[in-house]
Amino acid sequence: MLRVPLLAQSLVVVGVVLAARSSSPTRVPSHLSRTTWDSVYSSAQAQRGQATYSSTCSRCHQPGLGGADEAPPLAGGAFLSSWDGQSLGELHLRVRTTMPSDNAGVYTRQQVSDVIAYMLQYNGFPAGTAELPVDATSLEDIRIAAMPR
Repeated sequence: MLRVPLLAQSLVVVGVVLAARSSSPTRVPSHLSRTTWDSVYSSAQAQRGQATYSSTCSRCHQPGLGGADEAPPLAGGAFLSSWDGQSLGELHLRVRTTMPSDNAGVYTRQQVSDVIAYMLQYNGFPAGTAELPVDATSLEDIRIAAMPR
């Protein structure tokens, strides 16, 4: 009978366990893997956001969300490539603290979430039944994804 030293046996067992782990996909908790493709806003919220956008944001970002001059686009490839992978929390904070550029910080958290819901709708992300939240923690858990996974 062939005797294999204990250390060698242990290394074989560790190697088998590591190989098994690397062949099975790593699971990310569902609350951390939500994206803009997971129906994170409601149609009613997007409608409210459209009204707010039309009355306040469109003067700089244009009615078609295409941006102009120093106002960046809020729709299409340029917007999606700039924000791909970032959280809705980051977008919410940026809008809430820098917009409108001539009177930053006047929008409520709800108004900002509503406008972001409209932006998501305009960019073709699906609506759901729940509204986009207003709290930073919940928004940080939702990533902007240019393409569905």
